[in-house]
Amino acid sequence: MTGPCVVFDVVGTCFGYDSVADKLENVLASHATISSDLFFKAWMSNAEVDFQRLSVLQKFRPHSTLLKKAFHTTMQDAGIASSSLAPADIDRLIAQYADNLTPRPGLAELMHTLRAAGFTVYCCSDASPERVQGYFAKAGIEMPIENLFSCDMCKAAKPDPKVYRMVKEKLASAELIVFAAAHAWDLAGARNEGFGTAYYTVGEDETCVEVFGEADVVADTLPQLASAIVQKWGKGAA
Repeated sequence: MTGPCVVFDVVGTCFGYDSVADKLENVLASHATISSDLFFKAWMSNAEVDFQRLSVLQKFRPHSTLLKKAFHTTMQDAGIASSSLAPADIDRLIAQYADNLTPRPGLAELMHTLRAAGFTVYCCSDASPERVQGYFAKAGIEMPIENLFSCDMCKAAKPDPKVYRMVKEKLASAELIVFAAAHAWDLAGARNEGFGTAYYTVGEDETCVEVFGEADVVADTLPQLASAIVQKWGKGAA
């Protein structure tokens, strides 16, 4: 690969959580101690914290293996008795997260715009390549498995520098590499390793940028993000 590349974060950036949140709302319907939206965010945060801490401790475990433990931690934090939810319901929620995330609006248009402009699209995710390819396949978007990089490949969690260095090594012949994400902390890790950065604002507020720094391009929708990337780094860009 010698041309320009864009590497996307996947979960939260290319795919959202609507399908999981809907099922979670049904499961938690009788538990008024916490909103399903807040519970979901806490669940994801607990899983991410465990994932990153294990990486720092050099005791890496795949993100998917931590979801059940994080769910029970969140139940405890929310004051929900562990016996009040059926184990099968929890398993179904985890399976929904693993297999059926919702494509973000404009995802197909973004891919078309970038590829038409000569960019090769890659992904770098906490999830396995097989799981990520399944998300794209269900969305009707072609994504070769050889274009999918996983934290599992280097046994480290983003934003560990090892992850971005792995991507650089695999794309060593690329003309340029842009990292795109909806997580300001993810882009901070990519920026430290010399990537161009593209920020999709869904799901975070301006305080995240204040903490982790500004990206080279910023957009509120995926089609706008694609246009901004092409304008800044595409052929003929100033």
